[in-house]
Amino acid sequence: MSLLFCQNIPADRTRSQGARSDPQESDGKLMHHRDPLDSPSNPCVSEPPNNRLSPELNEASVQSSSEQPQPELRPLTSLRWPYVPEESAYPDPLKRDDPKPLQIPQYEAIATSPAIRRALVSNPQLPTLLRSIDRLRGPEREEALEHALGIAPADRQAPAQPEEDTRALRMLAEAVEAAVRGGKQDVLGLDWGD
Repeated sequence: MSLLFCQNIPADRTRSQGARSDPQESDGKLMHHRDPLDSPSNPCVSEPPNNRLSPELNEASVQSSSEQPQPELRPLTSLRWPYVPEESAYPDPLKRDDPKPLQIPQYEAIATSPAIRRALVSNPQLPTLLRSIDRLRGPEREEALEHALGIAPADRQAPAQPEEDTRALRMLAEAVEAAVRGGKQDVLGLDWGD
């Protein structure tokens, strides 16, 4: 339901002089409509929704969408964002080189990265692998992650991880790193040991 404000409110009637602001009142100073385009003679002003396009643009979008079906993307507001602590006004000099927690813009870059989406779509076993690693805690988690990425020391090598899983996880890790960096090359990143 959209809320419309009329331009035909008399200048001599203000809220302090008894102008009514009830949305249900009959003189139409403030009206509710299901669709503002249903009544072309409506004197009220509203901004049309962004999804209403000119016929030429609408046909072009239909053609492009029929050529390549895009999956339905969830809005960023529907995601459960992790807690991000505010930065201290007086940073601890001893923690200057420690890893920093991700900030909201970095989470947004990860959530909207096409490279991360491609990695997840092209490797259907990747979410299962990530969940199995996420269930672990402490050193076991670190070892499982190193093993899955293929960077575990030779003395700790367990049974070999399938090569395609290792490649898929590494592709995802590189995509996440690129999204977090945001194009900055001077920031320290992952050392693959290649």
